[in-house]
Amino acid sequence: MGLHSARWRVHASAVDDVPLIQESLVWLTGDSCEIILEKGKSWHGSEQTIIEASVSGRKASINALSKLGKDSLQNLIDNGISSRLDSDKILHVRISLSELVCGNVSLAGEGNDESTAKGRFKIESYPGQDVEAVTSKLFHELIENA
Repeated sequence: MGLHSARWRVHASAVDDVPLIQESLVWLTGDSCEIILEKGKSWHGSEQTIIEASVSGRKASINALSKLGKDSLQNLIDNGISSRLDSDKILHVRISLSELVCGNVSLAGEGNDESTAKGRFKIESYPGQDVEAVTSKLFHELIENA
């Protein structure tokens, strides 16, 4: 039981410190992560850079998820994991970008307009298993081992 992959993505504007955000995503995802920088324009036409850090494999992905910390994992459990899982068995999480670049991990609140890092974690579950139960068990194990 675990994860297949983990990915964090940030949409950075032209005034954001891209190297600092990239460094923060490497810290969050793990040193073995793959970084992709994609320069382009936002829907409104302003310059932006999409920064994506990803890892695959059980151990590296679980390490990336564990960086959320005990409090955030417990908060996710308390507020219901099912609303963060999609039909493809992917867990979606958003954290505060301003906190991340300061070396902290803080879940972004619902309806919050601040910049965020968006996380996607592919849950390892198989036919007959309840994805929410598998995710909850993984969270409890990470909290106990933290």
